[in-house]
Amino acid sequence: MYGLINSALQDMVVTHFGEEKWKEVHNQSGVAEDSYLTMRRYDDESTYKLAGAASEVLEAPIETCMEMFGKHWVDEIATKNFAPLMDATGNDTVSFLHNLNNLHDRIASTFLDYVPPEFRVENIDKEAGRYFVHYYSERKGLTSFVTGLLGGLADHFGDKLEIFAVSIDEDGKGTHSVFELSIQ
Repeated sequence: MYGLINSALQDMVVTHFGEEKWKEVHNQSGVAEDSYLTMRRYDDESTYKLAGAASEVLEAPIETCMEMFGKHWVDEIATKNFAPLMDATGNDTVSFLHNLNNLHDRIASTFLDYVPPEFRVENIDKEAGRYFVHYYSERKGLTSFVTGLLGGLADHFGDKLEIFAVSIDEDGKGTHSVFELSIQ
């Protein structure tokens, strides 16, 4: 993953829990680097170690930490650092999700060897605001992060979001998660 992700995780811990907690997380992780270059690629294992250490230090389940991280990503990182791209991608949660793959295509040239996740929105009952969102990734273990992203996007657009069901299929090829959403 890119340094931007590790820096964002650091920002989340520092913002919500303080610099001392980040130092504990970093020490607990065993990751050598203590600062991250945004555009540099780091091995995924470093990010997973940092997230695992955050779970231990904050005494919260990894799923809770990753969900918080996903929400923080939208609230603090994406909306501040990528505001023009966010604005161009959609003006509500559903249109944004429909166009999210296009956003990833736009930034693909910025990051070398960028392999973004893929999203597909399926209407269940558009009038009632019910949708399935399919998330595909080569990486495993990020479904809770996506749950936080969805919540952060709904908050960003002023929508009320309920997630009714999540299915997760992780195999040798990666992850396919399905979220059933109600968006008002």
